[in-house]
Amino acid sequence: MKKNKLISMLLVGALSVSMVLGFGGAAFADTADKVPAKAPVANGELLDAAKIMVAGAQNKAEEIKVPMVISVVDMDGNLVLLHRMEDSLLASLEIAQNKAYTSVALKMPSADVKKLAQEGQELQGIAVQHAGRIVEFGGGLPIYDKNGKQIGAIGVSGGSVAEDTSVAQAGLDAYKAGKKIKAASGGELLDQAMTMVEAAEKKAVNIKVPMVISVVDMGGNLVLLHRMEDSLLASLEIAPNKAYTSVALKMPSADVKKLAQEGQELQGIAVQHAGRIVEFGGGLPIYDKNGKQIGAIGVSGGSVAEDTSVAQAGLNAVK
Repeated sequence: MKKNKLISMLLVGALSVSMVLGFGGAAFADTADKVPAKAPVANGELLDAAKIMVAGAQNKAEEIKVPMVISVVDMDGNLVLLHRMEDSLLASLEIAQNKAYTSVALKMPSADVKKLAQEGQELQGIAVQHAGRIVEFGGGLPIYDKNGKQIGAIGVSGGSVAEDTSVAQAGLDAYKAGKKIKAASGGELLDQAMTMVEAAEKKAVNIKVPMVISVVDMGGNLVLLHRMEDSLLASLEIAPNKAYTSVALKMPSADVKKLAQEGQELQGIAVQHAGRIVEFGGGLPIYDKNGKQIGAIGVSGGSVAEDTSVAQAGLNAVK
């Protein structure tokens, strides 16, 4: 009797498990069917505005014959768009961004900070407290929407304070005019980068994944950075690092992983380069018509396959 009772219990238990698994499978199937499709992807209001501003600023820089770095940041001080014109000062890469950061961090033109930062004034020591990110001279201006609400800032560096400010103001004036304008040439690599980013952006919109798209020169320095709305904040560093990897090692970033394994030629390369070397896809070399590498494109925001497809779409636009 005990044996028969035990068998009956086991059969009931097995039947119960079967039922649970059956219902569970159906539940999981229902859940899978209800997974929402990817939402449409767009540049976002600030990036669209930034494109107009940077084009206007770049045209002004070309007019006064001073190569500039032009940057736009959001209200968190994070880059939205950056253009570095050929022959602009390398130091301007940070200065331009810091001017824009100043204008969102303190909600004022960077030119207004100097007086307030003097000894005994309200902002005394502000630059030291912000680890050098606060700039006390002109070239950074707040960006306001049509309702007077600040939505970001533009920062320009490369010339005198007066020249930087005039270029930043030209960018704001272009935005206020509200018309799309064509940017003057910023040099061969920047011109190619703009073409690549336009194509890469279209691909990102098509696959519905917001991306950060970057292009660097052979020194690993940014030439262009373009951040789509809702892209991952981490991608602001990952995208340029993928591009850096592709110039530092002269190969697609996807090729690094195998070579960086234990016992291989590049073992420990990521540690030696303070995290700037990326061991997965999304970074691709850029070659000129003679087959010489002139820079790299780096994309981040989706899966490795998605990032690589967006980077490749950019490259295909200049082949």
